[in-house]
Order: sequence, then structure tokens, then C-alpha cells
Amino acid sequence: MSWDLSRLEGGAYFIGLGNFVTLVNDARFWNTARVSLIFVVGAVTLEYVLGLGVAMLLNQQIRFRRFFRVAFLLPMMLTPAAVAYAGRMLFNEGMGPINDIIRHLGGPQIPWFSNPTLALPSLMLLDAWEWTPFMMIVLLAGLQSLPLEVFEAARVDGASDWQVFRHITFPMLVPVSITVVLIRALEAFKLFDIVTVMTGGGPGTATEPVTLYAYLVGMKNGNLGYASAIAYALLVMVVIFSMIFLNSLRRRAAAGE
Repeated sequence: MSWDLSRLEGGAYFIGLGNFVTLVNDARFWNTARVSLIFVVGAVTLEYVLGLGVAMLLNQQIRFRRFFRVAFLLPMMLTPAAVAYAGRMLFNEGMGPINDIIRHLGGPQIPWFSNPTLALPSLMLLDAWEWTPFMMIVLLAGLQSLPLEVFEAARVDGASDWQVFRHITFPMLVPVSITVVLIRALEAFKLFDIVTVMTGGGPGTATEPVTLYAYLVGMKNGNLGYASAIAYALLVMVVIFSMIFLNSLRRRAAAGE
């Protein structure tokens, strides 16, 4: 349907595949798709690496281990909008504490939001701060479920810490890793709150994801038909991403066997 909310009468009528034809030729949509994909890959990878590192640290016999387990979960309990406002203050180019620390160390003032190259990585860093705890708690549960006999046997055979991690810990964590990465990636595709508060999609359209573009087209411009087509395109993106991700892992597992 072509559904224009600005028209009181005759605003909705059938146009077949017209919205999808427009979508294919829409350069702004393809830019938002690129931004969404880069954000998902970058943020989820960073969150997995940090989450695995923290999980392995908290799996050791260290002091105040229980306290740290609870403390690391606090960012995940905050609403995305609250996290975004906190990030907006932290990354403020003129008065933010991050740039203030960099200046005291002799570094230059970094344009976190006004530089198109740095704006998206800034969002990734903030998203990683909020969602690394999710990775950590799931991976920690996976680590604690691994059989101790295998590790004891490896130690007796003289395996180093790196060899134990590479050949025992990480391979045994693969099922848990696949699950947590896929869940987090599907959630990251729905990026909206953080980018809306922090950058509004700017500078220009450097940080505009598909979700924000669909919102602007449907709610701001009143073109509900085209906004629905954008939303369906996002669904197709998520399905294709999931299929490629799972198929690649299956091929690697089959090659390993």
C-alpha cells in the first residue's frame, strides 16, 4: 500500500511492489543497511571478546569474586535511553570526562560525534559497555559447566594455559558461544534508543540504522507504506545474516570432525 498520513482522504491505495522497487533504488536505505551491519559485527565481536575475558577472570579463585559478578551486571540493568544519555555526557567533545582525561594526558580533543569516522565506533563502545555483562554471565555459566577432569588431565600432560584455552576451553564453549552471539546479534539489529539519543543518526547519515530510517519515514514523514517495506527488508536482513552465520559455523564444525 501507499499510505500517506498527511492526506485526509485517499491516502491509502494499493501499489503492488512499488514500495520495494523504491527500496531497491534508495541509496539512503542501503547506507542504513551498511551502518546496521557494521554496528552488529563490530559491537557483538567486541562484546564477545570482552565478555569471554571477564568470564574467564571471574571463573578463577580471586578475591571479591561475588562482588564483581554483581557489579559487572549493573550496566545491563539500565534502560537503553539512560545508557545513551550517560554516553552523551561521557563522550561530550567539550566538557566530557573522556576528552578531559585525554587532554590531561597531552592528547588532542577527539570529535567523537562530529566526525563520521568516529561516531559509529563511539556507539559500539557504549553498546559494549551495556551488553558485555550479558555475554559475561552466559559464558561464565558455560565455563562452570565444563568437566574439570579434562583440564586436570591436560595439566598432568604439561599443557600450557594457552594450549588449554585453545584446544579445550574454547572448543567446548562453541555451542554456548554460538547461542549467545546469535541472540546478541539479533538484538543489535534493532538498534534504536542509543543512536536516537546520542547522535540522531548523524553526522549526516553516518550512524543512521535501518530502524531509525523506518521510524523517520513512517512517523515523521507519514509514509507508512514505505516504512513497512523498510521494516520487512530489515527482517530479511536478519534472516540472511542468521543463515550465513549458522551455515559457516556448521561448515567449520564439519571440517573439524
